[in-house]
Amino acid sequence: MASMKKYKLIANPAARRGNSRLIISRTLELFAQRGVSYDLELTAGPREAGMIARAACRDYDVIVAIGGDGTVNEVLQGMVFSHTPLGIVPGGTGNDFVRSLRIPNKLEQAVDIVLAGQTRTIDLGKINDIYFANNAGFGFDAAVNITTYGMGGGTGGLSLYLRALVRTLGKYRPVQLTIAMNGRTIDQETFLLSIGNGTTCGGGFKLTPHAKLDDQLLDVTLIRPLPLASLLWHFPKVFL
Repeated sequence: MASMKKYKLIANPAARRGNSRLIISRTLELFAQRGVSYDLELTAGPREAGMIARAACRDYDVIVAIGGDGTVNEVLQGMVFSHTPLGIVPGGTGNDFVRSLRIPNKLEQAVDIVLAGQTRTIDLGKINDIYFANNAGFGFDAAVNITTYGMGGGTGGLSLYLRALVRTLGKYRPVQLTIAMNGRTIDQETFLLSIGNGTTCGGGFKLTPHAKLDDQLLDVTLIRPLPLASLLWHFPKVFL
């Protein structure tokens, strides 16, 4: 039974521009209403979630990340070589990974999925020593993320990324990438490169819409430099 398991909750109070505290509080209420005991630890800085998760895997049956894609990714780093399940309560800006997992954004439903105890094994990507579950972006994708983190206020989600996209578009310059894939190497000036294990990134942009989390493949989308007018014309098709 869910109530007999030991749950370690790891939450990022800075997620969703600081608005995640309400989500954290409500999550704790839902656990209490369902008679489930837990231990909660709040993160205070970068990479701390991974260290907390690594230690918790030894003593807890389920690790629960409360936050967005960044929090989930940090928690993941500490769990890669364990057999402890990861549960997710979405409370961040983008929540793309839970979208790929088809976990509802509605808090009560997400908590009930965690407590139901049904697990799924998925693939992971790896860049140097860093693992990712959903997406890795290069070029414009990465530049928009940097802009997003620098923007204060707002409630997050797709609207925040759209504002960051507009701010970034006028000043961004393509990058030169060397890509080794399927036995061949490509040197390519690139506007955007997205490597997807999940279907969306940036709060709902469908850059790798046919990706599957458990097919042992990573989907790749490469967009070459285009005139600004062409990019604006294609954005609704590519990103929405």
